[in-house]
Amino acid sequence: MNISAIAPMLRTADMSLSEKFIASAQVILTGFVVVFIVLILLILIIKLFSFIIQKAQQGGKNKIKEESMQQEEAASVQVKSAVTQENFDGVPEEVVAVISAAVADIYGSSAKTRIKSIKKSNGGRSAWANAGVLDNTRPF
Repeated sequence: MNISAIAPMLRTADMSLSEKFIASAQVILTGFVVVFIVLILLILIIKLFSFIIQKAQQGGKNKIKEESMQQEEAASVQVKSAVTQENFDGVPEEVVAVISAAVADIYGSSAKTRIKSIKKSNGGRSAWANAGVLDNTRPF
């Protein structure tokens, strides 16, 4: 039998109760320190990754904003040309501009869409009234 393998057992047998308490406290405190250092490192790594991802997402949002601004500018040019070129009887220019902007947004600025006419409704029931009638007369 190797004496070096038995030596730690002999040492603990020779230790007093206070020495055993101090040795165990050192082991426990060393474990706590190691665990907390590792936890702090993990927190820092996660914060670093979230910072990197946040910057990447902001870069993508900025790119999307630039593209949407370019599309809005193109749509506004089309809306202005549609308002000035067409003659809509009794419809305010603001309404024509809003309708033209909605059409440009739906079909995109590259599509060759054109609004031929805009008419006021004949004054019948409103869309809300029609929806109410349909809702209340629907069969069970």
